[in-house]
Amino acid sequence: MVKMKKHPKSVTGTNLLHAKNHNMRAVLDAVRRNEGLSRADITRITNLSAQTISNLVAELEDSGLLLAGEPVRQKRGQPARPYRLNPDGGYAIGFQLSGTQFDAVLVNLLGEERHRLSRQFNHPDPQHAIELLVDATNQIITDAGLDPARNIGIGIAMPGPVGIAGPTGIAPGWEDFDIATAMTEMAGCPVFVENDADAAAVSEKLYGNAKALDNFVYIFIGYGLGAGLFMDGHVIHGANGAAGEIGHLPVEPGGRECTCGRRGCLECYVSLLALYAEFDATERESLMNDTSLGRLAELSPSDAPVARWIKRAAPHLATTLQVLGSMLDPQAVIMGGLLPAPIRDALLLEISKLENTGNRTPLGKALPVHAGAGNTLSAAMGAAALPIYQEMVPDFQNMLKIRSPKP
Repeated sequence: MVKMKKHPKSVTGTNLLHAKNHNMRAVLDAVRRNEGLSRADITRITNLSAQTISNLVAELEDSGLLLAGEPVRQKRGQPARPYRLNPDGGYAIGFQLSGTQFDAVLVNLLGEERHRLSRQFNHPDPQHAIELLVDATNQIITDAGLDPARNIGIGIAMPGPVGIAGPTGIAPGWEDFDIATAMTEMAGCPVFVENDADAAAVSEKLYGNAKALDNFVYIFIGYGLGAGLFMDGHVIHGANGAAGEIGHLPVEPGGRECTCGRRGCLECYVSLLALYAEFDATERESLMNDTSLGRLAELSPSDAPVARWIKRAAPHLATTLQVLGSMLDPQAVIMGGLLPAPIRDALLLEISKLENTGNRTPLGKALPVHAGAGNTLSAAMGAAALPIYQEMVPDFQNMLKIRSPKP
């Protein structure tokens, strides 16, 4: 017999006219966060009427998004059915782009990977890139044997700022290109675009170690360095889409030359490129040419170049944590990106040993720093989370202002 649970978390719905979509998301979000809810539980959590919940749950069950369990006996009244998300009620595809390769993952509604695909390309123009991505989308759906009608949407994550006019971190010619709208028209489904750090932060919120957090910073260590700022329940983008570009914080006056034209930027010391710089020329070239990151995965924190990098990177990151804590007052910082887990964990351990960590603000409280739940495909998983979050979270456009197709 399944035991019913009591769940304190709540998402308030609305009984306003024409708010059916909002209310459906409120129901889905309640069940997503609190598996095993009965209709009465959902009614209490959302503050909707019993009749409204009865109609919405029936419709969501008929559509295949919710699954009903066996009735559970109550102390009083009729047995109640517990509801949970149907993992296979829908799926989404996420693309992790660079200038030379894309990695794609298909996930179900619980964020579980069901298929993946990687392809190399050489700095394509945006229109050609869209054609490649749509072709890959169709291949993934076919190879996975899924119903195209169950495709909730596509997410795209890429390095660098994703400004109002479009992405800026791939190659010249992308800056003013509205990839979301163009790809929506060709793929026939919603498309959402974010930078890799913001996308990974969404995934961490939806499936990872930030489920219970409304204020956190996700530090994405890739070839460069960025941060997803998840504040008061939504991602902060800034006036030009460049919020969270912490890689260009000056940390060492007169230090290493950065691609931005300045010297001593943080990502010159905390990034994969900074890690590779610790190796001799032959090994560095091998690492740089391995777009699959297989060589990177073979490295160990005990390797001399990796150990040197950790020692150099940790103090700069510790200072950055102090800045983030003082300015944003987050509940936690989560470290992720493309680093293999052993190296990431060794870096976190080294940071914890430094004297200038431990206080987040003048309040004197400790700033928790956690490892992310993702892997080297965290940006692709985050991209796939974008359309699912759109489907599952009420008032999504107000809570998480991801750039979506123009009407």
